[in-house]
Amino acid sequence: MAAIAGCSGSDGGSGGSDGSSDGGDDSSSDGSSDGGGGSSYDGQELNVLTWGGYEGVSQMVEDMGASTNLKLISSDKEGFNTLQGGGASQFDVLVLDNQWAQRNAKADTIVPLRREEYPAAQEGTIIEKFNWPYQTFGFDGEQWAIAPRWGWEGMGYNDDEVELADLESEGYAAIWDGDYKAMAADAPTSVIPLVMQQIFDLDENPMAIEVSDSRLETLEETLVEMFNSVEAVHQGAAALRQAMLEGNAEIVLGVGNFELSQLAAEGFDWAKVIAPPEAGGWFWTEGLCLVNNPDLNRDLANEFINACLSPEGQRSICWDGESKGAPANTAAFDAFSEEEQKTIMMYKDKGFEAADEILSGLDQYLISPQQEQWTEIWERAKARSDL
Repeated sequence: MAAIAGCSGSDGGSGGSDGSSDGGDDSSSDGSSDGGGGSSYDGQELNVLTWGGYEGVSQMVEDMGASTNLKLISSDKEGFNTLQGGGASQFDVLVLDNQWAQRNAKADTIVPLRREEYPAAQEGTIIEKFNWPYQTFGFDGEQWAIAPRWGWEGMGYNDDEVELADLESEGYAAIWDGDYKAMAADAPTSVIPLVMQQIFDLDENPMAIEVSDSRLETLEETLVEMFNSVEAVHQGAAALRQAMLEGNAEIVLGVGNFELSQLAAEGFDWAKVIAPPEAGGWFWTEGLCLVNNPDLNRDLANEFINACLSPEGQRSICWDGESKGAPANTAAFDAFSEEEQKTIMMYKDKGFEAADEILSGLDQYLISPQQEQWTEIWERAKARSDL
């Protein structure tokens, strides 16, 4: 999940790198290696266009005898443009986020999936919210992706310094009410949906609708108030994590379990995330796709996808990186210890058993039809504020 830079970026991606410049183990360079083994895939090659975090699964496929090449992307837009620009003939698998499955399907850069090729889909072990057929990955009556991992966004907080009951009562208004030291991500498409969930009585996902000019004006005034109240805004998740570590921020807006899980993994179990019950939050899902390559090695590509969905693969993509994602396949839950589950979820000291509880209060991340206006409002509010 490219959090701040991707998930919150102008292209509406979410993906599997942190998006911050903190030198994590997800590099932006190509990784390729030759596999050994003695399977039927000896001498075959798989090319994957992906976020970081899939190196372990790549090794699993190499153990079958194939060679794998990972081309890492920093945004969904980059992946889309790569395939549209003639790259489809160079790749077999694409890892993307959310609505980018539909965008790629409409652009004919990926091909439909067949449910019978994926045991996790057939057996119904994918989390119900994401299980086949999953609307976000659907287009023209077909499924174009299957989910390997997900995460959720709301408000991060220091459980040692903040009363959870206060945040549950105040919601995101706690960011601009001044009772706690607050910071925000400099990420309009991440933060604005949360602010809208707080200040408007909406019956729909704020990212799925167009709101009136008067509501956009109210949004801008609220953002000015927020910018006047916070200690700072930061483009990268690393800066927000550091601010929490140094005690300069007790609550942070526009980040979630993926961005803050590094703190929990390093033993700072006071780091938690909340989606206030009255306001809610949003969630993202990655998707595994088959590229519309005329020479697609479908069998080998599906070996990679099914390896991602296996307990071993789920553990690798969700735990091995510095930032932790949540597994989409419930059959893999037991591959994680109770403490590891809590580290990933960052929710009230609960593990994966809380997935349905969390998701029930969240909206699917979408690319807003008013995204350009949101960005303009964000920049105008910053300029008007004392920040």
